[in-house]
Amino acid sequence: MAAPDDMGLVRALLYGVQFEQHLLDGVDRTLQNVVARGALGASAAEYLDCVRRVLASDGELSKVLDLAVDHSEAEVREYLAEIGRRLQGS
Repeated sequence: MAAPDDMGLVRALLYGVQFEQHLLDGVDRTLQNVVARGALGASAAEYLDCVRRVLASDGELSKVLDLAVDHSEAEVREYLAEIGRRLQGS
């Protein structure tokens, strides 16, 4: 189950890539500008835990932001999964 603060962290992960045609093109930028800088006061470990929880949930992650480019639920989940893989490997 996603924690109450998870949606704020997910919004932070999606905000900077919402104009991307392909969300995966923004993974490096998000890791650098959001996670590494501790956006919203969260550590990399907290972002990783959040990603794990939201990917395990059945919530509609593609609806967290009113994304400028329409991305499918599968695309959003793929993007968050890649963020999680990179964080796990760091």
